[in-house]
This record gives sequence, structure tokens and C-alpha cells, in this order.
Amino acid sequence: MNCRRCFAHLNPFAIAVVSLLSACFVTSSLGGTEKELRLVDGENKCTGRVEVKVQGEWGTVCNNGWDMDEVSVICRQLGCPTAIKAAGWANSSAGSGRIWMEHVSCRGNESALWDCKHEGWGKHNCTHEQDAGVTCSDGSNLEMRLMSEGNRCSGRIEVKFQGQWGTVCDDGFTIDHASVVCKQLECGSAVSFSGSASFGEGSGPIWFDDLSCNGNESALWHCKHQGWGKHNCDHAEDVGVICLEGADLSLRLADGPNKCSGRLEVKFQGEWGTVCDDGWDSSDAAVVCKQLGCPSVFTGIGRVNTSEGFGPIWLDSVSCQGHEPALWQCRHREWGKHYCNHNEDAGVTCSDGSDLELRLVGGGSRCAGSVEVKIQKMLGKVCERNWGLKEADVVCKQLGCGSALRTSYKAYSKIKATDTWLFINSCEGNETSLWDCKNWQWGGLTCEPYQEAKITCSAHREPRLVGGDIPCSGRVEVKHGDTWGSVCDSDFSLEAANVLCRELQCGTVMSILGGAHFGKGSGQIWAEEFQCEGQETHLSLCPVAPRLDGTCSHSRDVGVICSRYTEIRLVNGKTSCEGRVELKISGAWGPLCNSHWDMEDAHVICQQLKCGIALSTPGEAHFGKGSGQVWRHMFHCTGTEQHIGDCPVTALGASMCSAEQVASVICSGNKTQTVPLCNSSSLDPTSSPIPEESTATCIESDQIRLINGGGRCAGRVEVYHEGSWGSICDDSWDLSDAHVVCKQLGCGMAVNATNSAYFGEGTGPIWLDELSCNGKESHIWQCHSHGWGRHNCRHKEDAGVICSEFMSLRLTGGTSTEICAGRLEVFYSGAWGSVGKSGVSSTTVEVVCRQLGCADKGNIISPASSDRTLAQPMWVDNVQCPKGPDTLWKCSSSPWKQRLANPSEEIWITCANKIRLQEGPTNCSGRVEIWHEGSWGSVCDDDWDLDDAKVVCRQLSCGSALRSFKEAKFGPGTGPIWLNEVKCKGNESSLWDCPARRWGHSDCGHKEDAGVECSGFEVTKTLPNSTGHSSLIAWGFLGVFLLGFLIALLVWIQKRRQRQQLTVWSRGECSVHQIQYREMNSCLKGDDLDQLNSSGLWIL
Repeated sequence: MNCRRCFAHLNPFAIAVVSLLSACFVTSSLGGTEKELRLVDGENKCTGRVEVKVQGEWGTVCNNGWDMDEVSVICRQLGCPTAIKAAGWANSSAGSGRIWMEHVSCRGNESALWDCKHEGWGKHNCTHEQDAGVTCSDGSNLEMRLMSEGNRCSGRIEVKFQGQWGTVCDDGFTIDHASVVCKQLECGSAVSFSGSASFGEGSGPIWFDDLSCNGNESALWHCKHQGWGKHNCDHAEDVGVICLEGADLSLRLADGPNKCSGRLEVKFQGEWGTVCDDGWDSSDAAVVCKQLGCPSVFTGIGRVNTSEGFGPIWLDSVSCQGHEPALWQCRHREWGKHYCNHNEDAGVTCSDGSDLELRLVGGGSRCAGSVEVKIQKMLGKVCERNWGLKEADVVCKQLGCGSALRTSYKAYSKIKATDTWLFINSCEGNETSLWDCKNWQWGGLTCEPYQEAKITCSAHREPRLVGGDIPCSGRVEVKHGDTWGSVCDSDFSLEAANVLCRELQCGTVMSILGGAHFGKGSGQIWAEEFQCEGQETHLSLCPVAPRLDGTCSHSRDVGVICSRYTEIRLVNGKTSCEGRVELKISGAWGPLCNSHWDMEDAHVICQQLKCGIALSTPGEAHFGKGSGQVWRHMFHCTGTEQHIGDCPVTALGASMCSAEQVASVICSGNKTQTVPLCNSSSLDPTSSPIPEESTATCIESDQIRLINGGGRCAGRVEVYHEGSWGSICDDSWDLSDAHVVCKQLGCGMAVNATNSAYFGEGTGPIWLDELSCNGKESHIWQCHSHGWGRHNCRHKEDAGVICSEFMSLRLTGGTSTEICAGRLEVFYSGAWGSVGKSGVSSTTVEVVCRQLGCADKGNIISPASSDRTLAQPMWVDNVQCPKGPDTLWKCSSSPWKQRLANPSEEIWITCANKIRLQEGPTNCSGRVEIWHEGSWGSVCDDDWDLDDAKVVCRQLSCGSALRSFKEAKFGPGTGPIWLNEVKCKGNESSLWDCPARRWGHSDCGHKEDAGVECSGFEVTKTLPNSTGHSSLIAWGFLGVFLLGFLIALLVWIQKRRQRQQLTVWSRGECSVHQIQYREMNSCLKGDDLDQLNSSGLWIL
């Protein structure tokens, strides 16, 4: 009472101050008091109005700024389920009492609601109508349904939450959302969904908007969303779903040749409609085929010869993975939504392949032409749009026609036009048939008649060589489709032969041989001329023309000899990249002797077999002895060749080999691995040779070769260094230096060290000078010298060498008019020696004559009586050549052994003339043909006259020339046209002594082949006896003058003799062994060898 009375006496200002201090004290002190949280007036303790007890008084929370972070804190603080969280609660009502909190702002990780920021306890600007509420649930009290008439699996989506049924907005709704709904309702898979309240507008709240489902959620409310009841929609955007169990769906192919092909139609909700072909592909078609129970091995799109559909277009932008059980389970636009017309209706072709056919027509064989297809008995062609070599290659492989060479062909016959087209989208190139290529379309598009797809496959004109004893030689046979036939020698040129050798991976052509040289073929003789340019990769790419006369016989079957001749394999290894080395010769496989087998040879065979590089060459029959004859061929590879057939090889005179001495190799097996280069210039001069089981895996970067000597073992010394070939100066050049070169090349030992550019002057750098070898070095650059490129020389001082393994060939002892006849002699180890006749066959004689440039045939003859009594040194006997080799060096024989032999033991040969007359009525009339560079060829009639004919008749001992003929009087010839614009005076000894254009340079065709008619007997010219005394005096003076001139000429020749090029004697020709000895490009003459031998220059 007294206090109240005192308080009343306080002035108003004091009262205000006291009140303010009291309020501040109360607000600040609440933070330290006990607080409680509860949810009231809800269905359970985890749903309802949010209330907080502070200082013993319960109050509410204002919902200004209220969101899911605050809800999360409350649900977790009360230990309530957090699967379903929402602001608000069912049947919400206003609270009473204090409003404790406003503008609550939680991060979501607070442990209690009062840990969140807020305006302050009791501070607010709200009413109880704004009381905040929360729903925390595990979802067990949530419900979902599809609303439509009498179908629980089809209709508008409705969700019951907080006691109210509400709808879902169609914003962002996809088939994934529909899948969640159908799975949750156990209605099967989702067929479709539709927005825009297609099942009618709902009522009540719109619970969800902008849902984000991945399709595997167990309930729709487990998908991400903005929050229950948060949206910017109205009920005109309510979404609905059709599930499989609630759908009226069906599928069919209409208007096609059978139930498994045609226009695709879908029945949806009782009405049939079509499918738009936007994005339609073979994966979509495969789903259709499987769904209809049709074959799905091959599926195509397009609706060939079927009409446009009608009615609704139900589906557009269908995208199937291929594993879906039904088309409508693939991704697609909403049912009925599209941007198409019925001319875009999709079609399908289902097949197991038995009703699909393909062929090439109009190209002259089954392997060339336009691509024609027959699909389910309907004929059409392939359009060339998107057509390339990859697609063509698939067709060639499918037809067994090799590989595609080009997307065109030479037309042989007319083909019918079509308006039915197959369109190929693209092939990977590894398909086994065109039908395996994805998205081929049968019909539905147009293509111009000239746009048909075309192919030439490699097997269109597939060649082979048969009848030869070794691979890469034989009678030419060509396969047209499935039929093999021979080729007439008038239809096959040198250029065509080069293409054939290249296609068969047989190197280059060495010889074309007509007249059924490798035996007569049987069956078809193709009546077409190959008009190759020589650069083509396959014979199928060469143009062909019908033969003019249209007739030929097997007696004129053409044959070819290519430079490569070895067929090689590895056997008895654990893998295909190791084993015993075997060769196939004369049709028989046999092991290779290892007497000259080294790592360089092994590297080449590994590369050839796509087995990487050689790791070792095991000895002692590591992979077994094998069976059959042990071949004694010696390969001389550098290690850089791509094919063993590119390496020089010799077999003549090879030493005997036991069954244990067989070559072996172990390759790395890595086909992309290549042999690295060693720095050979840094090798130790005293390094030992590679051991038998070496693991050397590099080849020398620096190389050596001999040039212009007629073989790989004689010539000007050239070294490859820093990317250039260069020579060696002859300063201080001697046999010790030459010996190192011979040893390095595997050419035995040096028999002569030549100087002063004896083998011609080189070009490029002069790499070495003042060499000083002790003879023990393994490489010439290991010898002491001034160093790379240091010299004071010119190319007239280029050094050369002749090694003991150098070989040459000649016929000697014949008359001056028979220079291609005589005793056969071989030059070896610095000396000439004869060849024994034991075992020599006509095939061996032909090889000798071809090697010497003396035509392609010859005969064994008896020695002249004057030569029968003299014993001569003999080098080798029992020479046996198979059909095919271009040199005697590739023929097997007894080992080298020099002995004296009687003339009766030696072989004497006479070769055919290098000029002949063909197709004439007698042996002395006909078309003029010349043997040159391994082939018979004709002479062009440009400038051809009687003077030229006189030379031909005299050369053939056919008497005088009666007439000269032009324009293929005796029919067109074969092979090359060797000479053109020949201008003889009439007194030359041979036609090639007359002025003419260069060999083989002609712009003529065989229709311009020259011919002659001779009298048929020799004409002996005599001088008349009535010559006067003055004539005798004139002839005397002339004789004296000529004698003086000849003496001067002989002296001049003698001085130049030592500087002449050494060439292998070959009847006036330089017989270049370009393939056998590719280091050489000129020849060593027999008389030069005789001179060197007789002058004591040979060291034996």
C-alpha cells in the first residue's frame, strides 16, 4: 500500500524510464531461460501449428519469411520424420496468446528453432491468422490417384496431402515423371502423359510444380520440387498420365508386302494413327519388329510403295535404345503432338535376311556395276547419296569380291531404270553385309536415275599367275566374277603386266612371254584388251576394250615373270610369328638353309608377315628339322625391305646344307613395331659379328652399296650418310679397304680395288677420303679417314671394288655372226669357268638367253670340232632352273668347285634371234618384232621404208627386202612398241643400230605395226671385173687412209679402255639386273673381265 502510494508520487518521466529498463531486462533475460517447442491441433505430434514456450508461457510463431529450412529444423528438433516436409498442416487454425517470433531465418542445420535468427522474443507485426505450421511425415499418410471415368490407371494426377486432394502442374513434366506415377500405382509402365488438363480441370490446391524426377523414385513426392503447394499454375495446366494397364494400345504395319513390312500405325485410345519419321532410325524399327513378333536380324526404315496414312499422327521424335518391349515405352513427344504431315509417315522393314538380295549389274562381271537390291521380292537400286568407299567396300566383301577400288565402273550393258530406291545412311566399314549398316531406308524418297550407286571391286578382274614353278611367274589368268580365263598375248601390255605384278605384291614386271610359254590354259579366253597406264593399283582399274578380231587360241596365252618370286612362311612355332623358315619352290615347301641367314633377313620376314621385328634367330633346328628339300637360297637383305622378295637372292653354287642347318626366327609379334636405326658410324671397329642367337633390334642408319658394276658385288662404292648417297675418294684406296667393303656386303673378299672412277663418276657428296683400313673392320666408316665429308677430291677419283662373289655370264666360242651362241661361262671369284650340261633343261636355257638379252628361247648345241679337244676350267654343274627366275643366279646347282672339264661335259647354247617376223605366210615375211628388256614388242611404222626392211631381212638372213608394210599388214602385235621413227640407211648390221626415238617411247598403237617381206635367201654381192686402173689406184689410196685411221682409233680406244664402263656382255645390250641387284644400274663387259684377268689385276 505504501509502495503503491510512493510509485504514484513519481513523475511521468521517471515512470517511462523505469518501464523501458524493465522491458529491456525482460527481453534479454529470456535467452537464458528454458524453452520448449511443440506442434498443436494437427493429426499427430508431428503436424500442426508451431508453438514455443518461453518463461512458462506458450506462444506462436509468425510465418513471415517461413520456408523449408525452418521446417527442417523443427522436424529434426522434434524427432519427427523428414521424408515429407511442408509448411502448413491439415485443418489449420489460429492460435492464441503471445506471438513469440517473427522473421525467423534458419540455415537448416541448427539444432533448435531459437538458434535461428529472428526479430527478438515477442517482437512482431503479425496476427494469429499468420501463425506458422509444419507437416513432418514419413509419407505413409499420403495418397495418390488418377482421376478418370472407370480406369484407375489412366487420368488426372491427384495427391492427398494435409487432408486435401490436389493436382500436379504440367510444367516440366516428362515420361520419367509418368513412369514414377505408374510404378507407384502398380499400373505397369508409363505409356504417355498429357498436360493442359486433357483429363479435365481439378480443384483444390496444386501441390506440385516444376517436379524433377529421374524415373527411379518410389513415389512422386520423392522427386525434387519447389515445395508443397508452391506453384505458378492454375488448374488449366493439370497433368494426366496413361499407364500400360489403363491404355487402349495396339501396333501394326499396313500396306506392305507382308505383315512385317509397311507403314507403321499405332492404335491409341481406340483410334488408329501414324508415326512421324522425324528422328526415326533402325533402333526404333527394331523395337517395332520385336513387338510384332517379326524377324529383327535386319531392320530397315522407309515405306516403299506404300501410301500415306490418315487420321492422327500419334507419335513424333521417337527415340528408342532398342531394348524397349514396346514402341510407346521409348522416348517421344506427347501423344498427338508433332510438326509433321502424312508424307512423313514412318515405315519399317523386318527381315531375317532370307528375303534380302544384292548384286552388281551392268559392269561386265558380278564384281562391278550398279548396286541392285531385291527386298521381299521387290526390285530396286541403291541411291548414291551418302555413298562412299566404306559402303562400297562392305558390298564387295558381302559378295566375295575383295575390296572396293572405286565408286564407278565401266558400263558393259544397259540396265533398267527404277523408281524404287534404297538409301544408305552410313556404314562403319566393318559390317559383313549392307543390311548390317544402320538406318537404311527402303523407299520414301526420290533419287535421279543417274544417281545410282556404282562399284568396281578388286575381284572384278582378279588376276593370278599359274603354271610357273615359283610364285610370281606363270600364265596370266583373270577371274570375271566366278569364271577364270586366260588372256591373249595381243591383249596384255607391259603396263598391264606391271599392274598385275603390283596387285599380286610380286614387285615389278621382268618379262612378258607370249605363245603359251607357261603352257596352254583351258576354258575361257577373254576377248578384251587391257589398256592400263601402268600406275593403277589393281587390274580392275584398267580400262578394257573388245579385241578387234575377236579370236584367239590358247597357243597365244600370255605369261608374266615378276621380280619377286619367293613364297615364305614360319612353321612349328607356338605363334604365327615364330618358327622354322620355309620356302615354296616348284610347288614344294622346304626349310631354308641358315648358312647365310642373319638378323637383317629375319627383320624383313617379320615385317612382311606383320609380326613386328626380329628378336632372335635361334640355331640348331630350334623349331624342328622339317621335311622336304632344304633350299640353299641366300638372301642379302639390308633390313629395310618390306618383302623378302625385294632382297637380292642367290642360289647358284650355294654350299651343301644338312637337315640341322635350318633357318629360324622369333618375331616380336607387335605388327606396328618397326626396326629402329642404329648409329652404325659409332660402332666399335673390333666388334664381333652378330651371334647366331642375337637379340639385335636395330639396323644401321648408314648403308653401303656398289653401283654400275652389273651385280651387287662390283661397282663404284657409295655410302648412305645423313640422308644422302655419296662416293669414296680413291686416295690411298687399296685391297685392304676394298676387303672391308666386300665383307660388309657379304660379297666375300676383294679381288680388285679400282680407282679413277673405273665404274663411272658418281654424284652428290664425297663422304670419305684417305681411308686406311686394317681389314678387320666390320664397316667401312670404322676405318681411319679424314672424317665424314672431308676431302680434296672430285668424282673422277671415285673408288670402286670387285668382290669374289661377283658373278657374270657369257656365251663364248661362237662365230662373230652368232654372238648369242657358244659355251656357257660364269665369272666367279675373279675367274671365268664353264657350266656343266648335266641336268640342264630347256627351262634353264631360256633363263640364260633371257638374262643375256638374247630372246626368250634357245637350244643346247654340240661344240665346234675345233673346241672339242681343249679342257677348260668348270665352275659349276647340275644347274636346275624352275620356270620363272629372271637370272641364272636364282637357280640351284652343285656347290662352287673349280675343276678341269672336257668340252663334252660343258653346255653349249645357241639363243634365238632378237628379231623375228610374225604372222606372215613364210618365215621371212611378217610383222617385225624385237626382244628387249625381257619382252617381245613391235616397231611403229612412222618413217618405215624399204631401207629399214633391208636391215631386217639381212639381220634374219632372209635375203633382200622386197617390200615394207605399214598399218599392221600382218595383224596387230603384242606387248610394247619398242621402236618408232626408225631411219636406217640400209647398210646397218641390226635394226637397233639405226637412228630412232628412245626405246619404248612411242605415240603409236599396234594398228601401226610395221612389217616386211624378204626374198627368203641370202644375196651375195660381187664387184664387176671391168673396174679400170684408175679405180684401183683410188681404192689403194683409200685403203691406206682407212688403215691409218683405224690405227689411230685403236690407240685412242686402248687409252680409254681403263675408263670405260664395265658392263655384263649381253649381245649389244646392257642387261640390267635392276631387281636382283638393285644397287647396280649398268653392266660389266666380258672382254673387260678378260682384260683385267689377263693383266694380273685379279687377286685369287
